[in-house]
Formats: sequence, C-alpha cells, structure tokens
Amino acid sequence: MSLDFNPSDDFIDLADGTEPVTLLRRGSTPGEGGSAIAHALRRAITAGQAALVNRGDVRKLVASDGRYAAADLVWHLPAAELAEAPRLGDAILDGDGRRWTILSVKKATLGTRWRCETRDVSVAYGLDDTISVLKLVGESQWRTWLTGIRARIQPIETKIDADAESPSTTTRYRIFVEEDLELDHTCTIRGADGTIYSVTAAIGAERIGELQVIEAEVVY
Repeated sequence: MSLDFNPSDDFIDLADGTEPVTLLRRGSTPGEGGSAIAHALRRAITAGQAALVNRGDVRKLVASDGRYAAADLVWHLPAAELAEAPRLGDAILDGDGRRWTILSVKKATLGTRWRCETRDVSVAYGLDDTISVLKLVGESQWRTWLTGIRARIQPIETKIDADAESPSTTTRYRIFVEEDLELDHTCTIRGADGTIYSVTAAIGAERIGELQVIEAEVVY
C-alpha cells in the first residue's frame, strides 16, 4: 500500500486559523487590487524573535499570554496560491485593513509555503492620523485622488512675518505616511480636520519597513 503525501495540501488542511489576505506588490498604485490568498496563517513573534527584528528595541513589544503582540508578525503564505514569490517591500493586507510590510522572506515546509516576517508600520511608528491627497485638475479645480491614508502629522517650526504688507504665519510640518505616494506639483494634502497642507518635498523610504516623509506647510 502506498501513501500519497502532498505537503502543500497538508499545510492548508492541518494549519489552524488560516484566513484570506491580499498580497500587494511594492510600487503598485495605491488602490490597485493585489493577489488574493485564501489560506494565509498569521503567527505571533516571540520575545527573542521580536528583539532581533526590532534590533533590540523592546519598547515596540506588548506582552500577551507569554508571547508578544506588537508591530511585527510572521505570515505563512501557501506557495500554491501565488504565481510569483513574495518580495521584500510587498505588503500583506488582512481582513481588518491592516498592512503588513514584508521585511524578510524564505521558503519553509519543503518549499510549500513562504515564511514572511512583517511589520505594521502604522503601529510601529504611531500613525494615528489619516490624510487624503488632492490633485489639481485644470487651473483651479481640486479632485480627491486618495483617501484614508494612515499618517502622522508632526509640526516642525512656525515662522511669523508681522512686517509684511499682509502679515502671515507659516507652520512647517513633516507628514509620515504608511505607503509610498507618487506626489508632484499638482498634489496637496488634506488632514482629517479639513486642514490643507501645501506639499514642498517628498522623501521616499530609505529602507523597507520605514516610512515615506512628506514636507508640507500651512500659511495663515
């Protein structure tokens, strides 16, 4: 008698708590659909693993039942459900709308699944605000391009010009965003409270798992 063993089927059948997710490729346009994965498995990172991922920064860790729930998580993705391997910088979008940026990828279980160490940058960097991006259409009409982007808006400095014919106050900000945005001179930022921020510069994330920074200002 022979026994047929398919490790890919075994992973899907035996793993408890699998869930559907979407794999978003790095550099894709925000809002684009990604690759649907029906049987993803999430696993918490232990204290030792998290210390390595976070380079010893235990402030990002929250104790939970002897394990650690934080900005870092391991996802297991069945290889059979992906036409191409996950890549560094891709993001896993879960059912709650959280984005988990992939920091490392390796094959596991005889090559039947991808083990991905990931980070939710919105938690790791305290992105408690949301912004929208507006684009200029024609000469004076603004159109909403992107909405619901997690961000942190941080004031840098305020300059007061009381001697000008029209006195003004200008406050400069740094806006940290969850995902890289392709901004140009036609773009402006709107905060959740309706404040409009004029974009003066945009700096892409230098390393995977870090944030894009937008420099902006508000003139009163």
